[in-house]
Amino acid sequence: MLILHFLNVGHGDCTFVDLHSDRLMMIDINNSKSLPDADIEALAAHKGISVKSFKSEGLFTYSWEQRYQQKLVDPYDYYREHFRGRSVFRYVQTHPDMDHMSGLHRFFWQEQVPLENFWDVAHTRTRDRASFDEGRYSWNDWLTYGQLRKGNGSGDSTHKVIRNLRGAEGQYWSDDCIEVLSPTDPLIRSCNTSDDYNDCSYVLKITHANRSVILAGDAEGPAWASMLDAHGPAALACDVLKAAHHGRETGYYEDAVKAMSPDVVICSVGKKPSTDASDQYASHRADVLSTRFHGTITVTIKDNGKVVVANRKGEQIAKLGRLC
Repeated sequence: MLILHFLNVGHGDCTFVDLHSDRLMMIDINNSKSLPDADIEALAAHKGISVKSFKSEGLFTYSWEQRYQQKLVDPYDYYREHFRGRSVFRYVQTHPDMDHMSGLHRFFWQEQVPLENFWDVAHTRTRDRASFDEGRYSWNDWLTYGQLRKGNGSGDSTHKVIRNLRGAEGQYWSDDCIEVLSPTDPLIRSCNTSDDYNDCSYVLKITHANRSVILAGDAEGPAWASMLDAHGPAALACDVLKAAHHGRETGYYEDAVKAMSPDVVICSVGKKPSTDASDQYASHRADVLSTRFHGTITVTIKDNGKVVVANRKGEQIAKLGRLC
């Protein structure tokens, strides 16, 4: 059995993958436990109410703000509840944007969750402390990332650092039926030149019982075009897609989505931006689900090929096409 846990971490990404090999895989981290003002405004607009009404409590009911706040999860708390005592066999840092690594310091440094392998992209991005002084992200997370990508863990612990490129093969990820669809050296070099790192994201395809899930990081047009050129449309076919770039239009690439033809598209989002691509994904007959509304979403692929998509309460929320 393969179980993917798409955590509701606000505007960011964090996914746990409980592989059929019993290895635990983690992709990105974000530890948001509060709703930023932009998210509150977007959610209030979706409800058709004012921000004041969104924040207001009833006599015997929670406010809408509190209801959505309760759906947010902390990755370490989720790990402790669901995977306590297990090492993270494989952590994948899809690319070096802070909404994909906020919480590294707490998770691996303070709480000292055991880590065996750290997948990282060979980029040249640098940051200075001043750039964090007025922002929402922590300098300590960037410092921790710098140590982890060197193979240094908390205390005296060490781990293996892996910088895979498209088509890379190895015993453990082959055993786990993981294909590296992206990045490539040219994509990474282009990102290093532009100082925009979305297109050097890891894009992974995981297959179990003839079902496939594609996890797309923040890949945008150039990365998708490169994958199509290299692999051809058939290689991108999947049942479930973790939408690139939080479901934004910048991560939506028509030809790639047509080739993937997913039954379910999962978006990890906080604020719904004006460039949201949900309608475009839905035009391919996909059921588009958002962690913003459903909370943490799990996808279970059973050994007989049956797929169950559930919300944080365990209620099935997708029954479409090949998933039935």
